[in-house]
Amino acid sequence: MSIDEAMVGRRDGAGARIAVVDSGVEPRHPWFEGARLSHQRLERSGKGYDVVPDEGGDASGHGTACAGIIHRMVPAAEIVSLRALGPDGRCSRNALISALHHCIKARFDVVNLSLGIDLPRKMPLKVSDHHPILRLYELCDVAYTVGVALVAAGPNVEHLRTYPGRFKSLIGVGRAPFVDTERIGSQPTQDFEILAPGTDVLAPALGGKERRWTGTSFAAPFVSAHVARLRAAHPDMPVHAIKSSLHRLAEAQARGETGAAEAS
Repeated sequence: MSIDEAMVGRRDGAGARIAVVDSGVEPRHPWFEGARLSHQRLERSGKGYDVVPDEGGDASGHGTACAGIIHRMVPAAEIVSLRALGPDGRCSRNALISALHHCIKARFDVVNLSLGIDLPRKMPLKVSDHHPILRLYELCDVAYTVGVALVAAGPNVEHLRTYPGRFKSLIGVGRAPFVDTERIGSQPTQDFEILAPGTDVLAPALGGKERRWTGTSFAAPFVSAHVARLRAAHPDMPVHAIKSSLHRLAEAQARGETGAAEAS
């Protein structure tokens, strides 16, 4: 295995299973023609949530954009849309915990989390914040241990901290004005460790359209796609090795060594 293969992986993502926890996906959008795409949703069950099959659909367009970015980069990967967000782009903290628990139990290769709990950076956690954040922390640790690679968006503004994106057991993503959609950056901070294109990113929009999107939500899918390439080539690669490969790739790109090799 060459250094390029270790960093880049299999570029079409064939064999990788990716969960996109978001607002759903518009299944007949032209960007998903030929995609290996299936749909699930969270459904209330007593005091909790169940994950049930879904026909697809997206009321906000957020999930469609994120899944579209991933599919364009890894067209042969399997994408499972797990609808957790409502039309307003929000979900309860318990719903987020339930979605993450399901993805870990299902042993997805990659889980894209272009969402999170935003809290003011300078304010202490409220009592009501402690339990859900601790539960997310524990689940992210479990994912790391069993080999489920979580990719989560970091904050969009400096005065916020975003959970679970700042946990170090997963891959936190910040946005950069990269024009090259293959480009990533290495920048370990309290809030994230990898940078990806997140400014005026072309992606699908509802009604079969497309538009430019900006935010860490749309940077995270690029990193998820890079992780899917690694997992497609090396299914048993542990999360710590994936992180290392991403940083090495970013450093090689910064030196002008783009590395276009595919793992066989």
